[in-house]
Amino acid sequence: MGKSPTVYRKSTLPNGIRLVTEELPYSQAVSLGVWLEVGSRDEAVTENGLSHFLEHMAFKGTGRRSAYDIAREIDQLGGLGNAFTTRETTCFHIKVLEGQLAQAADLLIDLTMHPLCQPEDVERERMVILEEIAAQDDNPEDLVQVHFAREFWRDCPLGRSILGEAEDISRFSREDLLAYRRATYRPDNIVVAAAGKLQHQQLLDLLAPALTDYQNGTPARQREPVTTHPGSYLFTRELEQAHLCLGTRALAAGDERRFIASLLHVILGGNMSSRLFQVIREELGLAYTIYSYLSFFKDTGLLEICAGVSPKNLSALLEAVNGELRRLKAAPVKETELAAAKEYVKSSIILNAEDSEQRMLRMAKNEINFGHYIPLTDIIAGVEKVTAEQVQELARDLCRPENWGMAVLGPVNADLPFGNF
Repeated sequence: MGKSPTVYRKSTLPNGIRLVTEELPYSQAVSLGVWLEVGSRDEAVTENGLSHFLEHMAFKGTGRRSAYDIAREIDQLGGLGNAFTTRETTCFHIKVLEGQLAQAADLLIDLTMHPLCQPEDVERERMVILEEIAAQDDNPEDLVQVHFAREFWRDCPLGRSILGEAEDISRFSREDLLAYRRATYRPDNIVVAAAGKLQHQQLLDLLAPALTDYQNGTPARQREPVTTHPGSYLFTRELEQAHLCLGTRALAAGDERRFIASLLHVILGGNMSSRLFQVIREELGLAYTIYSYLSFFKDTGLLEICAGVSPKNLSALLEAVNGELRRLKAAPVKETELAAAKEYVKSSIILNAEDSEQRMLRMAKNEINFGHYIPLTDIIAGVEKVTAEQVQELARDLCRPENWGMAVLGPVNADLPFGNF
């Protein structure tokens, strides 16, 4: 017997808060997320790190719950509760069994909408975030990507660290946090998403009393236009390896070519059978870690290549990357290679659809980026329609050497062979 069909519904409260749900009758779990269209790119330069700081403070106590009460309640539900901040969003989420949805929803709305941000809690969490920044600084694989973003997006907020800079985190006050929250937490940029064993109307009736009265008449902030600064950015540091991040501006989330871009990324460096992995690791043995990464934002995107390599092999690795980018532009990919990439993407989509949390994440992103639900069948059909010629055409558009940036962290010099593609 096949699974019962899923049911998608959307409601908008009078204040603009949106509720989107996907009923999965076969599931025993429910994943719930409160999303705010607020991230590090919405911060002024003097506010860098406040979105992430506020994410932390949500778990430090409300008028009804202490920090310990929040942690204990999440544990007693047996669920998985957490939060994350990106460049464009902040999300608070939890996954529980179906019978615990009402309690989980009350908890999540309380910590999201009513954090106290007590001065003593701000001081303690400041120390935690400073340790998080120190841990990032000790991880060269992460740090080189921070350096790349800072240089490549130099004059716009996309380039700033999501965690913020230590000197800024050290000076932020409770008043700074609350002022930023008042300026950016607005009902019309809040999406509540839920997927699993649920009924839309019941969840709406449950959430509406807690959310309808939330008001904020502060005008919406306008995001700054994107600017890029291609070139080489070298950061000398005594390490065993040289860590590098190469990248170029790519497609926005709503671009019709997004399925082409996803397949191009998979073919280039998105899995173990990709060209970069097979040539640089398997054939040449130049690196243990080599991969590509594709990010979509509202108005732009980023295609990256990341690797860690012995300094003596750095030039050879860059020459090999040059060669693979040239090859991607020079001729259409073989149909067998494209078919394999399509199967990989389709299988990933379908496997993720088995998880209510992944469904919730995808549904919320669709609402934020498109304003509506996109069925899995439409996504798979979009992947299926991509041709080898389209992949080559997009490769020629994206792989223009003058548009790429390269950050290298480690024992490096200025004479590196990159850009000959």
